[in-house]
Amino acid sequence: MIRAIIIDDEAHCVKSLENDLKMFCGNVEVMDTCLSAKEGMLSIKRNKPDLIFLDVEMPWMNGFEMLEVLGDDIGFHIIFTTAYDQFAARAFRVSAVDYLLKPIDSNDLINAVNKTAEILKSKTNGGVIQNLLQNNKTPVERQKMAIPSREGYDFVPVNEIIYCRASGAYTDVILNSGKKLLLSQSLGETEQLLPEELFERVHHSLVVNVQHINQYKRTSGTSIIMINGDELNVSKSKKEHLLTRLGIK
Repeated sequence: MIRAIIIDDEAHCVKSLENDLKMFCGNVEVMDTCLSAKEGMLSIKRNKPDLIFLDVEMPWMNGFEMLEVLGDDIGFHIIFTTAYDQFAARAFRVSAVDYLLKPIDSNDLINAVNKTAEILKSKTNGGVIQNLLQNNKTPVERQKMAIPSREGYDFVPVNEIIYCRASGAYTDVILNSGKKLLLSQSLGETEQLLPEELFERVHHSLVVNVQHINQYKRTSGTSIIMINGDELNVSKSKKEHLLTRLGIK
């Protein structure tokens, strides 16, 4: 049984989530419900939960600020509940943190709880909250992306990623260290994690870091040379947008 606490300043959201957990997630026991971050911190220390459902935007102290105060006392998994749209939610995805968009969909809730159960069983979630909190205060070019590994997660600065290439249902991530990582997700899913400020789709199978483009070539088709020397093809449909992005047109 997963011992959980709900922390949200909106009472109707708390009640709705509590009812959904009772209806759809029989493996979750709600130990307490709290209407502020202050109440939440006291409840966490008192109940020592396995999981908390945490609202991001709350008066006096928001969810991020509460976690920063707790610091090293974060010994539980977190599912954020948020009204942020899908673009703002990239911060959660890139840090490998679970989140639910309000109003909460029952299937999303079930999936998040099931994922939490697996993480609690394997104990491979270390560092993801710290990475989220750090990314929340860091310029995009210095943020880190959580990449799953056999042991847990590798936290890779996004600016060290030269490009990503589709490899069937997987994605190869090429780093400027010369290392190549394999992600067990599609290129489209990987692209959603990458900051638009740095990355551009140049081909149906390629997403590149524009800061790592060394040369643009027009001879015998269109291609770009990356800082590691790799030459990558640019599709006709992506060419014009890339030229605009590079300030050539």
